[in-house]
Formats: sequence, C-alpha cells, structure tokens
Amino acid sequence: MERAQFFSVIYSIGGIATFVALIVMDFPDFNFWNWLIILPINLFLAGIWPIYWGLLHWVFY
Repeated sequence: MERAQFFSVIYSIGGIATFVALIVMDFPDFNFWNWLIILPINLFLAGIWPIYWGLLHWVFY
C-alpha cells in the first residue's frame, strides 16, 4: 500500500507541475475566449502528463 501511495503522490505532483508549466507557456496568449479553450486542454494534458512529456511535448513544441 505504501508503494502505491508514493506513486500516487508523485503522479499528482507531476500533474500539478505540468499544469503550471502549460499555463506559464500559454500566458501571453490569454484573453477571455482563450480561457474557455486553453484551460480545459491544459487540464487534460496535465492529467496525462507522462504521455505529454514523453511524446507530445517534443512533437508540438
């Protein structure tokens, strides 16, 4: 149980860090309409952060 809890904490920290990094990268483009589009996309990418940092980040940036 301790091992699963450890990985759960690590996964959560990675998701939060990814969300913050994506918000900082997108911040110059923010206006009202972008909040409606960019925020849900960043939340989704933060949820799948191992896939994002392993593949998608290198393809799209």
